[in-house]
Amino acid sequence: MRRWIDALWPAALLVLFLVTFRTRERESAHDETTATCDPLRTSDIGTLERCLALDTQNVELMTDIGDQYAMSGSTDRAEAMYRRALAIDARDGDVQLRLGELLLKRGDAAAARAAGEAALASQPGSLNAERLIERAAAEKAYP
Repeated sequence: MRRWIDALWPAALLVLFLVTFRTRERESAHDETTATCDPLRTSDIGTLERCLALDTQNVELMTDIGDQYAMSGSTDRAEAMYRRALAIDARDGDVQLRLGELLLKRGDAAAARAAGEAALASQPGSLNAERLIERAAAEKAYP
């Protein structure tokens, strides 16, 4: 009997190990998704939007998506994404600046100035915010 126990205990431990540490497909798929959502490695809009679907409150992802839309010329989508980010964190001065720049390019100087002032309120002394306000005021004065 002792021989059987000595012979079978390593096999029993192996089975226990396999049962305990085997990952399910769903867990490993989540790990792969997490790896593709690394902000340093993610650059295309499709991947960013899939990542945002997993983390719907991530202002950084929304900002990155808005930047991608702005660069591609989809200013309406960029504005919507920036506004979505600001709905979560209205005091994010960087997003306010991005929105203000976008609005100024589209010719909405009053809204650009308001975004610049909001950015300046959350980032006192910001030269970028001050410049945006000045450019928006000049644009409004000389339409």
